[in-house]
Amino acid sequence: MSRRSGKSWLWVLLTFIAVGLQVWRDIQDGPEASPKPASKVFEVILGARIHDHPDNDGDSFHLDHNGQTHEFRLYFADCPEKRRHPFNGDRIAEQGQYFGGLSEAETVYIGQQAKSFALSLLSAQSFTIYTKWQGVYNSGRYYAFIVFTDGEDLSAKLIRAGLARIHTSGTTLPDGRSVSDYQKQLRGLEQFARVQQMGAWRKHR
Repeated sequence: MSRRSGKSWLWVLLTFIAVGLQVWRDIQDGPEASPKPASKVFEVILGARIHDHPDNDGDSFHLDHNGQTHEFRLYFADCPEKRRHPFNGDRIAEQGQYFGGLSEAETVYIGQQAKSFALSLLSAQSFTIYTKWQGVYNSGRYYAFIVFTDGEDLSAKLIRAGLARIHTSGTTLPDGRSVSDYQKQLRGLEQFARVQQMGAWRKHR
């Protein structure tokens, strides 16, 4: 066998392995839903359950419903990153600055707390998803409100706990409240978290 033929077979083998790994990963993660067209009105999703996935964090979650898995991103709230990787250093710095100058390690720690907080609620309580299937750039995620039986959505709970900043896309709420009215409410919750030194607003060591 020539040297060139050997290299060709090596590329075929590597391609086969890569495809096989992707198929195996897809099987492990479960069936992903087909892309959804954006809507002007909210779709109401009942009975969804959290799907265990390594990319779940404080404000983005894989949720199972009717045999498919969708990934949703909260409106209005942005939690700190849960880990550092080569491409998110600037974002972590921006998030830490928002909370009064947290270090990178402190910011990531808050992101980990936010993930635990959110996943604990989603695992223990019933919730309703409201989504217009508005895509988050080209990430495969969709913006949504996640509302619990007490009537409060997860974005508000995270901000009250000092685990998220008021940031990212917003929209008129399912109950008809405007963006400006809801932002005013969230600023009140954020002020509460500051005064009570909750989460990221705790006095820095």
